[in-house]
Amino acid sequence: MLTTLLIFLILLAFIFLGFPIFMALLITGIIFLLFGGNSMQLSIIKMFGSINSLSLMAIPFFVTAGNIILKSKITNKLVKFADSAVGWMPGGLGHVNVLTSMIFGGIQGSGCADAAAIGGMLIPAMEEQGYDKDYAVAVTAGSSMLSPIIPPSICMILYSYYTEIPVGRMFMGGLVPGILIGLMMMGVVYLEYKHRNYDIPRTKFSIKNLAVTFYHSIGALIMPLIILSGICFGIVTPTESGVLAILYGLFYGFFITKSLKIKDIPGILVESAITTAVVYMTIVGAGVLSNVLVRLHFQSEIQAFAINVLGSKFFVVCFMFVVFIILGMFLDPTVIIAMFASTVLAIGNSFGFDPVHFGVIMTIIMQLGAITPPVGTFLFISCGVAKLPMEKSIKPLLPYIFVVFIGMILCFLVPGIVTGLPNLIYG
Repeated sequence: MLTTLLIFLILLAFIFLGFPIFMALLITGIIFLLFGGNSMQLSIIKMFGSINSLSLMAIPFFVTAGNIILKSKITNKLVKFADSAVGWMPGGLGHVNVLTSMIFGGIQGSGCADAAAIGGMLIPAMEEQGYDKDYAVAVTAGSSMLSPIIPPSICMILYSYYTEIPVGRMFMGGLVPGILIGLMMMGVVYLEYKHRNYDIPRTKFSIKNLAVTFYHSIGALIMPLIILSGICFGIVTPTESGVLAILYGLFYGFFITKSLKIKDIPGILVESAITTAVVYMTIVGAGVLSNVLVRLHFQSEIQAFAINVLGSKFFVVCFMFVVFIILGMFLDPTVIIAMFASTVLAIGNSFGFDPVHFGVIMTIIMQLGAITPPVGTFLFISCGVAKLPMEKSIKPLLPYIFVVFIGMILCFLVPGIVTGLPNLIYG
């Protein structure tokens, strides 16, 4: 156990010294493999083995599809539709921000893309209307968490890969919790709007305007249905659905919005390749370090601790919550999933959890690190868009973190929130 603790201390030391996370993971893993008497060749085998999977091919496809959609000006249409649907309620553009993130999550599955695309459009718009900058950042960063929960989720693809749980079940398991947390976030937006005594002009509700914006955005709104229905009914695999998303995105951009040009394609491919490379290098580093933890029997030790010391489902979930919140302050959710997904599954199985139920809860918890400093990716992007120091966004962000915690507790107490839809579809 002391060796395991030393591993994490060295990993954190590399991170604080400014090493990229994938490099910190890789160097730490290689050091301990070599000191364990293993050859460098084993490290190389584990590096390539970590990403040698057809299932992981879904990631570059969904990333590319998301970039195509962004270039097709889909975000503008989604924002207009969301504004006509919920912009009239007290909270105004805050509600629009949350609803747009929920829809956007059903298209591309990346919280980083959500924070950049939605934040880039709505944070300046909210400031212009008179909303405080910290409020706009908190709403954007908080709602960005919905994209990795609502399918298709890149994080759930990763979790499925490491645990061999069918990704279709994970997708369907995350849909209802994602919508539930989104609705609770809209409740936070409403209360915060009232607490700050905003009196900002809002969109007037109009059935006609709602119908018009729905008509103009229907091409974007049916994209999640195409992706999910194909996976749910076994027509396509998640990887194939990513290709389908690309084809539909190209059709939408070239022939519906006509805003996508041939000259845009090279830039989209380069950007997608860079994003995919970052994810894959993180998986590579985590794969090498995970192999070290396996050799140290980390999984069996944690499993024994959970059974002998914690002893109950509730304390196990609380323990995982605390551990992943702390780890999330320094590590990206991708890293946490790559390193701990199999351990989490083993612990869940030991306590008789349904694998999909426990997997979705853990995936939600793992995302919290993306909105907690000092390495919260979604928070960092949102603060960067607004040019706001990260420390000023922490207090207004706390209610959104609390809402996610409440959502996680509800999913724990009422398993049907997670398992109901997968069981209905798959039996």
